[in-house]
Amino acid sequence: MSRILSKIKLNTFAIILAIVGVVAVMTWIVPSGAYDKMEVDGRQIVVAGTYHSVPANPQGLFDVLKAPVQGFSNTAEVIVFLLFIGGVLSVVEKTGAIAAGIQAASAFFQRRPNLRFLFIPLGIITFSLCGATFGMCEEALIFIPIFIPLALSLGYDSALGTAIPFIGAGVGFAAAFTNPFTVGIAQGIAQVPLYSGLGYRLIIWAICTCVVITWLSFYARKIRKNPQASLTYEFDIEKRKELKLNKEETHITRRQKWVLLAFGLGMVGLIIGVLKPQICSFIKGMWGIDLMQMLHLEASGWYITEIAALFLGVGFLCGILGRMKMSQFNDAFFDGVRGMAEIAVLLCFAQAIVIIANNGHILDTMLNWMSSGIKHLHPVCASWAAMMLQTVIDFFIPSGSGKAVLTMPILAPLADLIGITRQTMVLAFQLGGSWLNMVIPTDPVTIAAIGFARIAYGKWLKWMLPLLLLMYVLSFIFLVPPYLMKWQ
Repeated sequence: MSRILSKIKLNTFAIILAIVGVVAVMTWIVPSGAYDKMEVDGRQIVVAGTYHSVPANPQGLFDVLKAPVQGFSNTAEVIVFLLFIGGVLSVVEKTGAIAAGIQAASAFFQRRPNLRFLFIPLGIITFSLCGATFGMCEEALIFIPIFIPLALSLGYDSALGTAIPFIGAGVGFAAAFTNPFTVGIAQGIAQVPLYSGLGYRLIIWAICTCVVITWLSFYARKIRKNPQASLTYEFDIEKRKELKLNKEETHITRRQKWVLLAFGLGMVGLIIGVLKPQICSFIKGMWGIDLMQMLHLEASGWYITEIAALFLGVGFLCGILGRMKMSQFNDAFFDGVRGMAEIAVLLCFAQAIVIIANNGHILDTMLNWMSSGIKHLHPVCASWAAMMLQTVIDFFIPSGSGKAVLTMPILAPLADLIGITRQTMVLAFQLGGSWLNMVIPTDPVTIAAIGFARIAYGKWLKWMLPLLLLMYVLSFIFLVPPYLMKWQ
């Protein structure tokens, strides 16, 4: 098994290193250039029409070697988040609560086999709604270590256990209707009324979510008939032994129920923290009570730092409720931290790709080239080209808000010139800048997600390719009606 895992790590690592090398070579070939920036609401916004050449800064060998170290700074919050989550989940696991809870859930479905078909659609819809409404992304990683053993207990595999939270949140993020990190920021920059066009976006979200449910259901049926067709067959053999899922059913003790209750309340706290601004606005609108002022709350919702702090507190509480000795808590927590260390290092090297491109001053040049070519196309073709432009930029800037502030100041006025509405351009940005996030190695969430199930990057990419192609075909179709109806 150790040889298999070594091969998996090598494959993913080798692919990332190869991309690092290609991008470094590009800094010697692609002309250096930059747009002027201005600060709006605390964000650096690109000023359209200000592209100019800047001194070349090709990245040499030592620059490339420094990039992974600099990558740690860019992903420090995500890495600490993963280390803490790994430690906390290990503590909860050592109390036996997770295993007992999974056995109980598995027994529930075994006694009611007619309800087992709900596992995939309910899971996907739940996470897709989270991605579509408040932009769930990194938060989905918390659920993967829980869904993997649950999927195994129902006769599925670790790939499906990874896909339900990760792809579920991903499809919601891409086809979002109120995601503040994509729709909200892009509409604000494009001077389109906030969250307008909701009806058409809801249709797109429903179609894309149904496609993912169908695709994963076909995969689930395939691996139930032939387990060796699983993407994670070898890994799952060892995982089932580790989780003792083939043993007799475990009964939940009162202590484990308290642990599960604390963990569940932590999940509820996560949702409330992330949605805090929306919840407070709703309460103020309905009853006139200003919770922000009354409780002296910050205006923004929680992000990685606050979520990591919450789960660290949940970990300590679960250790106390599980009556773990300090030595047991220490061993369990740092076992989980060590399990995440390899993923953390991969994130640093993946971020090196972005750092090299930025330091080499080639991103703005590519943006200028592609945006200049769009204005000569038919309006529908131009919206397609704008979508594919976002796909290219997505490789270097996986952040939805990062792409918005870089590209929308250029594309929004360009929409006026090529005959499509700014609302349509926002949709092109939204669709083109999100689908690739589920496979690109420069996205730390992707590397972390497939790292949980030790899936080789090449295998994951091959498995996801049919779904991505289908989503892009649908996206091309989704951009036609807005032109025909002059969507505002």
